[in-house]
Amino acid sequence: MKKARKFIDIMMVLLLPFLMAYSLIGENIHEVLGICMFALFIAHHVINRKWWTGIFKGKYNAVRILNTAVNLFLAVFMILQPISGILMSKYVLKEVTISGASSVLRTIHMTLAYWGFIMMSFHLGLHIRMISAGMKNHISKAVSTVVTVLFLMIAAYGVYAFLKRGIGDYLLMRVSFAFFDFGGSRLRFLMDYAAVMVLVAEIAFWLQNGMLIFSSGSQRKRR
Repeated sequence: MKKARKFIDIMMVLLLPFLMAYSLIGENIHEVLGICMFALFIAHHVINRKWWTGIFKGKYNAVRILNTAVNLFLAVFMILQPISGILMSKYVLKEVTISGASSVLRTIHMTLAYWGFIMMSFHLGLHIRMISAGMKNHISKAVSTVVTVLFLMIAAYGVYAFLKRGIGDYLLMRVSFAFFDFGGSRLRFLMDYAAVMVLVAEIAFWLQNGMLIFSSGSQRKRR
């Protein structure tokens, strides 16, 4: 089960930048990958179904509230996004396309896609502590430091990539169409979006760390 969980999570992370490059990889391929992503999402939640059964159990602190809110918002985006995509499908599921509503559906789908991209990256960042703990006994402190610095550098570039690609405009619905430089490098596009993923994940990781430090400090004062 653990191997299946890791495989599903890795595949979802790898698919995400490719889904954001839908016009660069072809809309037919985008639809296939979108279906694959939704299938992985369902499998992910089936494997982690105990989280849903325990959502109303136990006490909630700031960190758990943050994790729960992110998970719930991400679930909503990941359900609505494929629905909007299916309703304007041109290839795989074109039989269920709603004619005359493509413009509205495109705007909805694109906005959901970008928010889903951010939320999934944030969700990934909230699990870095768990991933790091599992690798702690397998890598040296020096290697861990190098990896940390490397990811911080990638995150710094992610700030530039975020601005360069105008991701904020898509999140705020300031544009109705996604703009792609078809003369540009597809690899560069994927690298830019991967860097933004790292940036958002790092923000989530350090925010979570700060909340844990603040929480532990407050508990010491009470004692």
